[in-house]
Amino acid sequence: MIDAVLHTSDSVINLTSETWQNDILERGYKAFIFDCDGTLVESADVHFASFFKAAGEQGHDLDRDWYLARTGLDRISLFQEFAETVDGDFNIGVAVSRSIGFFIEISSRVTSILEVESLVNYLGQSYPLAVGTNAEREVAEASLRASGLLHHFDHIVAVTDGLKPKPSPEIFAKASDLLGLPRAQTLVVEDSKQGVAAAKGAGMDVIEITSVN
Repeated sequence: MIDAVLHTSDSVINLTSETWQNDILERGYKAFIFDCDGTLVESADVHFASFFKAAGEQGHDLDRDWYLARTGLDRISLFQEFAETVDGDFNIGVAVSRSIGFFIEISSRVTSILEVESLVNYLGQSYPLAVGTNAEREVAEASLRASGLLHHFDHIVAVTDGLKPKPSPEIFAKASDLLGLPRAQTLVVEDSKQGVAAAKGAGMDVIEITSVN
Protein backbone atom coordinates (compact mmCIF):
# COMPACT_ATOMS: atom_id res chain seq x y z
CA MET A 1 0.00 0.00 0.00
CA ILE A 2 1.13 3.55 -0.74
CA ASP A 3 0.63 6.41 1.68
CA ALA A 4 0.23 9.80 0.05
CA VAL A 5 -0.89 13.37 0.57
CA LEU A 6 -3.02 15.43 -1.81
CA HIS A 7 -1.98 19.08 -1.90
CA THR A 8 -4.66 21.42 -3.21
CA SER A 9 -4.74 25.20 -3.22
CA ASP A 10 -6.52 25.27 0.12
CA SER A 11 -6.06 21.89 1.81
CA VAL A 12 -3.81 18.93 2.52
CA ILE A 13 -5.56 15.54 2.51
CA ASN A 14 -4.17 12.15 3.49
CA LEU A 15 -4.69 9.37 0.92
CA THR A 16 -3.72 5.77 0.36
CA SER A 17 -3.49 3.78 -2.84
CA GLU A 18 -6.50 1.75 -1.65
CA THR A 19 -8.78 4.80 -1.94
CA TRP A 20 -7.06 7.33 -4.20
CA GLN A 21 -8.86 6.28 -7.38
CA ASN A 22 -12.24 7.29 -5.94
CA ASP A 23 -10.79 10.41 -4.33
CA ILE A 24 -9.35 11.51 -7.67
CA LEU A 25 -12.55 10.92 -9.61
CA GLU A 26 -14.69 12.70 -7.03
CA ARG A 27 -12.59 15.83 -7.49
CA GLY A 28 -13.22 15.92 -11.22
CA TYR A 29 -9.69 15.92 -12.61
CA LYS A 30 -9.57 15.41 -16.38
CA ALA A 31 -5.84 15.01 -17.12
CA PHE A 32 -2.89 13.56 -15.24
CA ILE A 33 0.87 14.08 -15.15
CA PHE A 34 3.14 11.53 -13.49
CA ASP A 35 6.72 11.90 -12.39
CA CYS A 36 8.83 8.94 -13.52
CA ASP A 37 11.53 7.82 -11.06
CA GLY A 38 10.16 6.90 -7.65
CA THR A 39 6.58 7.51 -8.78
CA LEU A 40 5.95 5.31 -11.80
CA VAL A 41 9.04 3.15 -11.52
CA GLU A 42 11.44 1.82 -8.93
CA SER A 43 14.79 2.82 -10.39
CA ALA A 44 16.89 4.08 -7.49
CA ASP A 45 19.22 1.07 -7.49
CA VAL A 46 19.75 1.31 -11.24
CA HIS A 47 20.40 5.03 -11.09
CA PHE A 48 22.80 4.63 -8.19
CA ALA A 49 24.72 1.93 -10.04
CA SER A 50 25.11 4.22 -13.05
CA PHE A 51 26.13 7.24 -10.95
CA PHE A 52 28.55 5.13 -8.91
CA LYS A 53 30.22 3.72 -12.01
CA ALA A 54 30.53 7.12 -13.67
CA ALA A 55 32.08 8.63 -10.54
CA GLY A 56 34.36 5.62 -10.14
CA GLU A 57 35.76 6.08 -13.65
CA GLN A 58 37.18 9.38 -12.41
CA GLY A 59 38.59 7.84 -9.25
CA HIS A 60 35.88 8.83 -6.81
CA ASP A 61 33.49 6.86 -4.61
CA LEU A 62 29.87 8.01 -4.51
CA ASP A 63 28.23 7.13 -1.20
CA ARG A 64 24.83 5.45 -1.50
CA ASP A 65 23.22 7.31 1.41
CA TRP A 66 24.51 10.62 0.04
CA TYR A 67 22.94 9.76 -3.32
CA LEU A 68 19.60 8.63 -1.87
CA ALA A 69 19.23 11.93 -0.02
CA ARG A 70 19.30 13.71 -3.42
CA THR A 71 17.23 11.47 -5.69
CA GLY A 72 14.84 14.29 -6.63
CA LEU A 73 17.65 16.28 -8.24
CA ASP A 74 18.35 16.28 -11.96
CA ARG A 75 21.56 14.55 -13.06
CA ILE A 76 23.61 17.70 -13.66
CA SER A 77 22.68 19.24 -10.30
CA LEU A 78 23.52 16.03 -8.48
CA PHE A 79 26.94 15.76 -10.07
CA GLN A 80 27.55 19.46 -9.42
CA GLU A 81 26.91 18.87 -5.73
CA PHE A 82 29.09 15.76 -5.81
CA ALA A 83 31.96 17.65 -7.41
CA GLU A 84 31.96 20.02 -4.44
CA THR A 85 32.57 17.10 -2.05
CA VAL A 86 35.60 15.49 -3.72
CA ASP A 87 39.29 16.31 -3.75
CA GLY A 88 40.88 16.72 -7.16
CA ASP A 89 39.38 17.10 -10.60
CA PHE A 90 35.90 15.91 -11.51
CA ASN A 91 34.51 16.37 -15.03
CA ILE A 92 30.77 16.85 -14.62
CA GLY A 93 29.97 16.67 -18.34
CA VAL A 94 31.77 13.35 -18.77
CA ALA A 95 30.10 11.93 -15.67
CA VAL A 96 26.66 12.96 -16.93
CA SER A 97 27.19 11.38 -20.34
CA ARG A 98 28.71 8.18 -19.00
CA SER A 99 26.05 7.69 -16.33
CA ILE A 100 23.28 8.04 -18.93
CA GLY A 101 24.91 5.35 -21.04
CA PHE A 102 25.40 3.06 -18.05
CA PHE A 103 21.77 3.51 -17.01
CA ILE A 104 20.44 2.58 -20.43
CA GLU A 105 22.67 -0.50 -20.53
CA ILE A 106 21.10 -1.88 -17.33
CA SER A 107 17.62 -0.34 -17.62
CA SER A 108 16.02 -3.79 -17.90
CA ARG A 109 16.33 -3.89 -14.09
CA VAL A 110 13.80 -1.06 -13.70
CA THR A 111 10.37 -2.20 -12.43
CA SER A 112 7.00 -0.52 -12.13
CA ILE A 113 5.51 0.51 -8.79
CA LEU A 114 2.46 -1.73 -8.85
CA GLU A 115 -0.06 0.52 -7.11
CA VAL A 116 0.77 3.40 -9.43
CA GLU A 117 0.74 1.11 -12.44
CA SER A 118 -2.79 0.07 -11.48
CA LEU A 119 -3.84 3.72 -11.28
CA VAL A 120 -2.28 4.44 -14.68
CA ASN A 121 -4.03 1.43 -16.21
CA TYR A 122 -7.37 2.73 -14.96
CA LEU A 123 -6.95 6.42 -15.77
CA GLY A 124 -5.44 5.74 -19.17
CA GLN A 125 -8.70 4.20 -20.37
CA SER A 126 -10.50 7.55 -20.17
CA TYR A 127 -8.09 10.42 -19.62
CA PRO A 128 -4.98 11.88 -21.26
CA LEU A 129 -1.73 11.14 -19.43
CA ALA A 130 1.75 12.65 -19.53
CA VAL A 131 5.09 12.14 -17.84
CA GLY A 132 7.05 15.10 -16.48
CA THR A 133 10.55 14.18 -15.36
CA ASN A 134 13.91 15.58 -14.30
CA ALA A 135 15.46 12.64 -16.14
CA GLU A 136 16.69 12.85 -19.70
CA ARG A 137 14.20 11.75 -22.35
CA GLU A 138 16.23 8.69 -23.34
CA VAL A 139 16.53 7.64 -19.70
CA ALA A 140 12.80 8.10 -19.03
CA GLU A 141 11.84 6.19 -22.16
CA ALA A 142 14.20 3.35 -21.23
CA SER A 143 12.64 3.13 -17.77
CA LEU A 144 9.08 3.22 -19.04
CA ARG A 145 9.83 0.69 -21.76
CA ALA A 146 11.46 -1.71 -19.28
CA SER A 147 8.52 -1.43 -16.90
CA GLY A 148 5.89 -1.86 -19.63
CA LEU A 149 4.36 1.58 -19.03
CA LEU A 150 5.51 3.57 -22.05
CA HIS A 151 2.42 2.99 -24.18
CA HIS A 152 0.09 4.61 -21.64
CA PHE A 153 1.42 8.14 -22.07
CA ASP A 154 0.46 10.70 -24.69
CA HIS A 155 3.45 12.91 -23.93
CA ILE A 156 6.80 12.76 -22.15
CA VAL A 157 8.32 16.06 -21.05
CA ALA A 158 11.93 15.75 -19.90
CA VAL A 159 14.67 18.02 -18.62
CA THR A 160 16.44 17.61 -21.97
CA ASP A 161 13.58 19.43 -23.72
CA GLY A 162 15.35 22.69 -22.88
CA LEU A 163 13.41 23.23 -19.66
CA LYS A 164 14.63 24.08 -16.19
CA PRO A 165 14.56 21.10 -13.81
CA LYS A 166 12.15 20.83 -10.91
CA PRO A 167 11.54 22.64 -8.58
CA SER A 168 11.05 25.02 -11.50
CA PRO A 169 7.46 24.64 -12.76
CA GLU A 170 8.54 24.57 -16.42
CA ILE A 171 8.37 20.79 -16.96
CA PHE A 172 4.87 20.44 -15.53
CA ALA A 173 3.66 23.61 -17.21
CA LYS A 174 4.79 22.27 -20.59
CA ALA A 175 3.19 18.87 -19.94
CA SER A 176 -0.08 20.55 -18.99
CA ASP A 177 -0.03 22.67 -22.14
CA LEU A 178 0.45 19.52 -24.25
CA LEU A 179 -2.47 17.78 -22.54
CA GLY A 180 -4.60 20.79 -23.43
CA LEU A 181 -6.81 21.01 -20.36
CA PRO A 182 -7.02 23.69 -17.66
CA ARG A 183 -4.46 23.32 -14.93
CA ALA A 184 -7.22 23.37 -12.35
CA GLN A 185 -8.42 20.07 -13.87
CA THR A 186 -4.96 18.52 -14.14
CA LEU A 187 -3.46 16.47 -11.30
CA VAL A 188 0.23 15.74 -10.81
CA VAL A 189 1.51 12.60 -9.06
CA GLU A 190 4.97 12.96 -7.51
CA ASP A 191 7.30 11.56 -4.88
CA SER A 192 9.86 14.33 -4.34
CA LYS A 193 9.76 17.70 -2.60
CA GLN A 194 11.18 19.29 -5.75
CA GLY A 195 8.35 17.82 -7.79
CA VAL A 196 5.66 18.93 -5.37
CA ALA A 197 7.04 22.47 -5.44
CA ALA A 198 7.12 22.37 -9.25
CA ALA A 199 3.50 21.24 -9.50
CA LYS A 200 2.33 23.91 -7.08
CA GLY A 201 4.32 26.51 -8.97
CA ALA A 202 2.60 25.47 -12.19
CA GLY A 203 -0.80 25.95 -10.55
CA MET A 204 -1.81 22.29 -10.24
CA ASP A 205 -2.92 20.04 -7.41
CA VAL A 206 -0.45 17.30 -6.63
CA ILE A 207 -0.43 13.91 -4.94
CA GLU A 208 2.80 13.44 -3.01
CA ILE A 209 3.74 9.80 -2.43
CA THR A 210 5.17 9.66 1.09
CA SER A 211 5.83 5.94 1.53
CA VAL A 212 5.53 2.65 -0.34
CA ASN A 213 4.83 -0.22 2.04
